[in-house]
This record gives sequence, C-alpha cells and structure tokens, in this order.
Amino acid sequence: MSQSEEIISLAWRLYSDKVSSGLLNPRNEKMMQLQLAQILQLLAPLYESRSGESYKVILEHPVRIDDFTAIIDIVVEHAVDGQSSLTAIELKCFRLYSNNSDTKKRGAQNLGMYDYWADVENSEKYRHQLGFSAAYQLTVTDDPYYVDTQHSGAQVKTYSTNRNRTNVTGVLECQVANRDGRIVLRGTYGLPWVTKGNFHFIAQAATV
Repeated sequence: MSQSEEIISLAWRLYSDKVSSGLLNPRNEKMMQLQLAQILQLLAPLYESRSGESYKVILEHPVRIDDFTAIIDIVVEHAVDGQSSLTAIELKCFRLYSNNSDTKKRGAQNLGMYDYWADVENSEKYRHQLGFSAAYQLTVTDDPYYVDTQHSGAQVKTYSTNRNRTNVTGVLECQVANRDGRIVLRGTYGLPWVTKGNFHFIAQAATV
C-alpha cells in the first residue's frame, strides 16, 4: 500500500466514524466531497517526511477517458522531488431521505446502483492514465435498499449492490433510464459493505 493509499484508508475510516456517530451529516455528494477532502487535507501533510515532498488534495479534476472528459471528485497528488503520483477518488452519497426532509424518500435506486458501477468502471480507466497509480470508489448510504435488498428485477439485478453479490466482472448490460445501459468491468469485485450504526460504507479499489 502506497502512502497515498494509506492516507485515503485512514481518512475513510475516520470519516465513516464521524458520519455514523452524527458528528458529520452529508446530505448529498457535494457535502460528502468537501467533508472528506477536509480530512484528507489535515492528514496528508503529516506524511511528508523529507525535503521536496508534498501532498495536494484536488477537487473536480478533469481527465480525458475514451471520447469524453470525466471529472474526478477528489485526486490526491503525492510529489517527491518534482515527480508526482496521482490517486483518484470517486464518491457516491445515497441518502434515504431528500435534502432537508425526514419524510420524503429519494427513490431512483436503480440509477444509483448503475452510477456506482459506472464509477468503478471509470476508476479502472483512471489507473491507466498518465500519472495515476491507483483509484478508489467510496460510497456512503443510510438506505438499506442498496445493501440488503434482494434485487430481482432485470435492471436492479444487473446493477445490484447487495452485500452478498460476488465475482462481479465483465459486461453489465441492461437499459436504464437516461444512462448508457452498459458497463464493462475488467476486474472482479465483491461488495464489502461495512455497517456502522445506521450507515453503510464501502471502499472499492480498482483492481486492474
């Protein structure tokens, strides 16, 4: 594990503890991004151990993949004597209730699950971009539908994020709303959800 990956792992553990205890309350992905970035910015300088070494936490980092420009939620840049290595982090925050409401449920979990796997697909591609060494997908949810429901419909079964699903790889294909309806995974993945209080957290590292 590289230093950048160690920082991300520690930041994610601290972040999940704060969310599950109620010290942080990410109502959406943007809030999650800012909260996690703040923790990364506090931790990263502690790992600088020599002259000419630095860490930088970058938000909304553009990168060209395939025929479009993707915007990575967070990039951790580790530089030593002018040579830098980048680690990508994609985020998802699936809350049970809509912003500023304790009664109105969000819904559209089929789109959320598709977007989760789309993030994993993109993370695989980031790893092969110049300067990148690793990529992660980090998700938080308090909606048990993503984690514990047995998904049986064509769409939700294809893009299921149920914690018991294993060996997810290859082509995931089923038309869903305004998405492409096709995801290609080169690596093989499980769903290692960690439950803390009323929240569920998953950290998925791109494997290829």
